[in-house]
Amino acid sequence: MVKANTGEWLGSMQGERRDFVVTLFIPSQTRDGDPIDHEFWRIQALEVMASLFGGATAVECQGAWRDDEKGGAIKVERNSTVQSYMAKSSWNKTTVAELANLLHRLGRESSQGEVGLIVDGEYFPIREFNK
Repeated sequence: MVKANTGEWLGSMQGERRDFVVTLFIPSQTRDGDPIDHEFWRIQALEVMASLFGGATAVECQGAWRDDEKGGAIKVERNSTVQSYMAKSSWNKTTVAELANLLHRLGRESSQGEVGLIVDGEYFPIREFNK
């Protein structure tokens, strides 16, 4: 019941509820372990997501992934998650296409094996990057 009463103690809220979440991962190295311009890609993601969804937040962290195409090697690296909370109506054909452009560019230009995207709690791996 806390959610139902939140508006009471926050005061007047405007616009649609922002309870739809999109998160993406920004790597710091290529699939082969060479460094990439992490800051550049993090800022690109922040700007695109803020433009599309009204705001975005980046959190720096460390992550690991298993590269099955390279014998199951475990790759550990510094990364950032970039997250936007939005009204579900903001997730549409136009915004999905814009975000896809960024993710395909990131994967292609920074030589990734996979680019990760979480949409409303569901993980989507992107492994093929269009030109």
